[in-house]
Amino acid sequence: MIDARGIPTCNCPNCGNDLFRALVSFDPDTYTIGMYHLDIQCNNCGALATAPTPLDHPSPRESND
Repeated sequence: MIDARGIPTCNCPNCGNDLFRALVSFDPDTYTIGMYHLDIQCNNCGALATAPTPLDHPSPRESND
């Protein structure tokens, strides 16, 4: 198992899988994910990685200015 934490990714850097295990908490009012840890583990091969956030998206976002 590799430890590839540090660069946010949507796919496992070891096997390419896109399903991960992550620690999350749920908002009791909305029943949506309220918080998640950035340390994630590939569900397929077990490699450790860093979860992406919207700020990590590689394409520039449009400004509403």
